[in-house]
Amino acid sequence: MKKFVAFIVATTAIVMFASTAYASDGDLDTTWGGDGVVVSAHTDPSSTYAVANYPGDRVLVVGSVTDSPASRTLVNRFLADGSPDTTCNNTGRFVDTVNDAVASDVVVLSDGSFVIAGIIQINNKGALFVAKFTNTCNFDATFGNNGIATYLAGDGTSARALTVQSDGKIIVVGDEYPTVSDSNDQRILVARFSALGIIDNSFGINGRFMSTANQKGQAQDVVIDSSGRIIFTGSIVGTVAPDAAIVGRLTNAGSLDTSFATQGYLINEFDGDPRLNAIAIRPNGNLVAVGTYGGPFPSTQQSPIVVCLTQAGAFDSDCGVNGWSYLPTLNSDVYADDVFVTSDNRILVSGASDDGSIRPIIMRLNDNATLDNSFATSGTWQGSALTGRMYSVTIQSDGRILAAGQLDAQGTMSVGVIRLANTVVTPSTTTTTATATTVAPLVTTTSTTIAANQLPATGHDQNGLMFAVALFGIGILLMGMRRRALR
Repeated sequence: MKKFVAFIVATTAIVMFASTAYASDGDLDTTWGGDGVVVSAHTDPSSTYAVANYPGDRVLVVGSVTDSPASRTLVNRFLADGSPDTTCNNTGRFVDTVNDAVASDVVVLSDGSFVIAGIIQINNKGALFVAKFTNTCNFDATFGNNGIATYLAGDGTSARALTVQSDGKIIVVGDEYPTVSDSNDQRILVARFSALGIIDNSFGINGRFMSTANQKGQAQDVVIDSSGRIIFTGSIVGTVAPDAAIVGRLTNAGSLDTSFATQGYLINEFDGDPRLNAIAIRPNGNLVAVGTYGGPFPSTQQSPIVVCLTQAGAFDSDCGVNGWSYLPTLNSDVYADDVFVTSDNRILVSGASDDGSIRPIIMRLNDNATLDNSFATSGTWQGSALTGRMYSVTIQSDGRILAAGQLDAQGTMSVGVIRLANTVVTPSTTTTTATATTVAPLVTTTSTTIAANQLPATGHDQNGLMFAVALFGIGILLMGMRRRALR
């Protein structure tokens, strides 16, 4: 790749859809970029891994852009119509040209500032980082070390998702390689920082919780329930399959909550090869997690999996008789990367389908995890004229769906954001919990959900930090790859 010289944001109308107003749920919203699709084509390949609402009906996305051989943290902010928001760094975008890093998640705070998390290169090792930005998309020098706080231990760490407590403390989840001698010893990591970017030594052990050798894997997403408990999801090494799904809960002090599931964890292979990527809290306080499921054995077809749990970590029979289900499709693999639950208890899932070409998808499910046939085509919107993947999904205040990831722009994978029509009917008995503080999160995205082999290399790879999508230039091949099997 050429050296990074210039950084250009262009809101590009992809002339693949008729510019007509949307008529029903799942139609592209043509008030967004003219056709429902906005592509920020940078000078080098780029992608976004998290999307969040921003005050003033604006949209914030974070990810990375290549600057070979380095990766650069990328922030884009858009106005309500999809055009660049020039109050963000005067251009609508920010690129960290100093650090070799990738942003994987974002939370917007009540004052318009925002925090991101991801992986940064320190002395040839990957390290978990958290950074805080002002509302003008510049580093907040009062946070951490000139805006960036890091946690590096063992042979490397990484952050895949974050959330913010009501007191402003920042919870980050990902993985840690505790020993330099064993690069296969990957553990679930949950760390907590103060609102000023200082590791919180009152949490867990020296500021972090790490899973034991019996749960080698990574956490992909995190939420905080109404009691302040920390719930994470991800995958660990399976006993039969390469992967097993895991959902765990910690107390606010950073220890396993043994009242959840079995001694703090739910672990299951679901007769296949499951990898949970995202988790959300339902209106009644129960949980729904989604990911990608290979199987059931002996099949290797990749399908979305939906796992529903009660607040206590037991299977919730609302989602099939067993509390979980997968959604097989004919002649294609389907990957589920993120989840968002609406106030009327519908389940939104974003990701990609692969039938020889990688296409972005958004699914809307009923509360029982079946496809909602009133949405798009039989419950699934597919960008049939687009090549790419939607790594993150959320909704705006009026219910319209935002999804972000990467799309092919004239042969280069670039930041892509789409918006779809979506009707949300607020039920009269919705359960809500609100805590007002000066640093309360405005909107917390429900995960980054980047598959392990699509994250930049962590500390066990001594060849340096790789870009989150190392083969960006041939994105079709990349997104069809299976996740790295944990060893």
